[in-house]
Amino acid sequence: MDFDLSHFSELKEKDFSRIGLMALEGRIVIEKAIEAKAEIIGLVCSEESAEEWLRNAAGKFPIERISHDKLCEIVGFRFHHGAIALARRPMLMPFNPEGRTGYDAYLCLWEVTDPSNVGALIRSAAGLGASGVLLGPGCADPYYRKALRASMGNALSLPLHTCDASTIASLVDSGFKVVAATLSPAAIPLGRYIPKRPLALIVGNEGFGIPAEIAAQCGTEVYIPMAAGVDSLNVVVAAGICMYELFGKSLLTRP
Repeated sequence: MDFDLSHFSELKEKDFSRIGLMALEGRIVIEKAIEAKAEIIGLVCSEESAEEWLRNAAGKFPIERISHDKLCEIVGFRFHHGAIALARRPMLMPFNPEGRTGYDAYLCLWEVTDPSNVGALIRSAAGLGASGVLLGPGCADPYYRKALRASMGNALSLPLHTCDASTIASLVDSGFKVVAATLSPAAIPLGRYIPKRPLALIVGNEGFGIPAEIAAQCGTEVYIPMAAGVDSLNVVVAAGICMYELFGKSLLTRP
């Protein structure tokens, strides 16, 4: 694919996944992509940010320098990140629990449909010590531009895999402790569960949670005690609290 400014036009409306690409918005996401050795097709930057890109990335991929107003005109909205690039999408592979270490801890998402939530969950997982993120049925594309931006590029550095109901069964068979965050009467308060590795935490859709047949495969269900009159938390907040309790605290003692 030749580098052409028209590839960036009307960015909000484009589904780059159909042609095997992803849009990288802003310095942090682009730098994460470079660190992850993503194949960058080309970069467009405003004149104000051009010097740094030309100095640090010249020769690695094509760079087009244009005015900020022209950049906004091309992408179709007021763009504030200074630079945008196109790169080849990584291939998502099914998760195989065989050969994982006894210390592994994975976040599993089930029918999390909002790309910004998926991105923020990946960012939180990276910060709270997850070994990777498993993307179950119905999840938003982690390489969609909003998800990449919300993940602060961590979707390109943290291992991501697909999973399904058979994956949950294989996790259990492989010795993983599988914990579901639910509001079920069978759930126990999060603070009462003593985590053991390897571990997988499953969080579901904000509207209807984790399907009953998936929760039934899990060894434990946990909930976050909350003030009266509040029925639930945003999935990113809830997963962050659960990961801190189950993954993050152990960062202090991790070898």
